[in-house]
Amino acid sequence: MNKNILKNLTSKPGIYKMLDQNNKILYIGKALNLRKRVSSYFIKGPGSIKTNKLVEKIKNVDVIITNNEQEALILENSLIKKIKPRYNILLRDDKSYPYIFVDTEHKFPLIKFYRGDKKPLGRYFGPYTQANNLRKTLNLVQKIFKVRQCENSYFKTRKKPCLPYQIDRCSAPCVKFINQADYQDSINNSILFLQGKSGVLINSYTKKMNQLSAEKEYEKASIMRDKVTMIRKITQSPNIILDKGNYDIATISTVNNKSCIDVFMIRDGINLGNKPFIFTNKQDSNEISLLNAFLKQYYLENLPPERVLVSIKLPDYLLLEKVVLEKYQKKIKIMIPNKKIDKSYLEICQESTDNRARQSSLSSSSSNILHSLSKDLKSKRNIKNIICFDVSHISGSNMVGSSVWYSSKGPEKNLYRRYNLEKIQKANDYEGTNYIIKHRLTSLLKDKKMPDMILVDGGKGQITQAKSVIKDLLINNIIVFGIVKGESRHSKNDRVIDIHNNDITNNLRTENMKILQTIRDEAHRFAIMTQRKKSLKQHYHSKLDKIPGIGEKRKHQILQYFGGIQATLKSSINELQNVPGINKSLAEIIHYHLQK
Repeated sequence: MNKNILKNLTSKPGIYKMLDQNNKILYIGKALNLRKRVSSYFIKGPGSIKTNKLVEKIKNVDVIITNNEQEALILENSLIKKIKPRYNILLRDDKSYPYIFVDTEHKFPLIKFYRGDKKPLGRYFGPYTQANNLRKTLNLVQKIFKVRQCENSYFKTRKKPCLPYQIDRCSAPCVKFINQADYQDSINNSILFLQGKSGVLINSYTKKMNQLSAEKEYEKASIMRDKVTMIRKITQSPNIILDKGNYDIATISTVNNKSCIDVFMIRDGINLGNKPFIFTNKQDSNEISLLNAFLKQYYLENLPPERVLVSIKLPDYLLLEKVVLEKYQKKIKIMIPNKKIDKSYLEICQESTDNRARQSSLSSSSSNILHSLSKDLKSKRNIKNIICFDVSHISGSNMVGSSVWYSSKGPEKNLYRRYNLEKIQKANDYEGTNYIIKHRLTSLLKDKKMPDMILVDGGKGQITQAKSVIKDLLINNIIVFGIVKGESRHSKNDRVIDIHNNDITNNLRTENMKILQTIRDEAHRFAIMTQRKKSLKQHYHSKLDKIPGIGEKRKHQILQYFGGIQATLKSSINELQNVPGINKSLAEIIHYHLQK
């Protein structure tokens, strides 16, 4: 690029556009001092972008001067969203987050799923990262408090109770089966529940239960007891956080050229889940600059909570706080946590992000991801293929096994295998490990396709089983390692064991340790997926068994008509009516129970 262009740049604040030889915009950035910032891209030395592809392509720079840095930040975000330059971080998920909406303007408020601008007057709870989690919460609210979810137009014209009332999910205010005061009490309790104030509800319902019991109103007392039981069960969930505040936790992890950013949302002490964003790092940018760029875009599009917890200090955090204050008339703090409990939550979230980044990198890599592993493991031959085995069970039942295959280019899913281990007595992990390794290697011998390395999820016992199988099958030239889960199951405490039971963790470079952890995690995921499918099948079949009016004969007819449980689950009310012997009323009941 012509150096005279740099010399003639203004020192005022504004945004800059990096242009290629065809005047196509490659990158957009903002600066307090345009000349100083743009010039920094072309300075050779430590910390500069030496061989960056972006710099090589830059032939010209265009600038727009602004009054201040805040204005530049807003303009930068607007232009990135509009132009979508190749080398900028792009938020491709433009779908708004869903909320739970309480229509407090109505005499008998409804509580429902809501997505979009907050135009209707009322109360909003969220945002939820997953619509499925929101619907589960709504179902709980309906089940415990029996509030309506029907639209106002439907409510207005209703002449008799609908299906939710018949299945004890609504108190039917539409036909005046409950007075306004009692219904409002249910709404107030629903709001307390959504705020995470379960302790207040439990105390209130317990007091009512004891009072009703003293008055010998045992049926009403049992209703209060059931509410207390349900709420206590929910509050024991890991989704409940001790800190009752509203805050986000933003974490970042980079493996090779893949960067993963997670935004975990805590609202009223409830963990509403996370929203993941995966980026290809085209500039080889460090994590500080990536997270800095991301948060600027993210919170100019999404209303932030009072606090945003990060693990690294961001250069633009004060600027972003000012811009958010101007845009939303709301103060926020972007901060590194100093409380022990906040640090603990951040660590857990960071581990989740690390796992996702490792998986994303390996799944999409086109380079030789195993290139340096052979050296770290002191292998005499170049490791090109790794097979990993895992055995899993739930309290001794539903025992399953898995094997996954990784080549130098990443996972080879056509070579994945699952194993049903129900016949193995007492959920014996060692016996299960022996079985799946023997079964798989025997098959691979016939196909004349052997891996260079076996990795087992476990330590000495699992390695011993692998050695035994290799010896019995007279197999040579396969190295064996085990990976042992760390203390408190933190990945940073994982250990790698060789065939002689020596701990070789310290011999491994960070990237190679991450590769082995990812392969282990993938084998475990594949095994767990099998487990869940078996459990879900049993669960859904039991759902059919528990539906009123559905006997063994009718259950068989339904499954036969749809060809199995999965198709039955996807069926509509109209489709269920087509099954011989099922009328509309029964179809509605079946559909409700299957969708719970």
